[in-house]
Amino acid sequence: MTVGLILGVYVVFSNPIGMDDDQLKNGCSMIIDPFGDIIAKCPRLDEGIAVATLVPEKLEQAGGTRYITARKPELYRKILGQEHKSSQNVVWMEQDLDN
Repeated sequence: MTVGLILGVYVVFSNPIGMDDDQLKNGCSMIIDPFGDIIAKCPRLDEGIAVATLVPEKLEQAGGTRYITARKPELYRKILGQEHKSSQNVVWMEQDLDN
C-alpha cells in the first residue's frame, strides 16, 4: 500500500466479500507494515480475520516518518478548514443514512 510506504505507518486493508452491483468483492483483507510487506492476510474468498503483531521499531526505521515530521500545516490549514460533505455511493449501503 503506497500510503503506508509514504507515511511510514501500518495499514489495515479491509475488503468486503460478495457481489457489489456487477463487481465481485473477494475479501483478501490484509495488514501491511511500514515497508509495504504483507504481514497478515485473509487469502480465501471466505470470512476471516487477519491478526498481526505491530512492532514499534518498524515505525522508527521506516523512511516515511520524515514526511510526517516535515509537515507544514500552515500551508494547508485553510483547505482543511473548509466545509466538506462526504459522499459514498455503494450499492449495498442504504442511500439515505439520516432516516
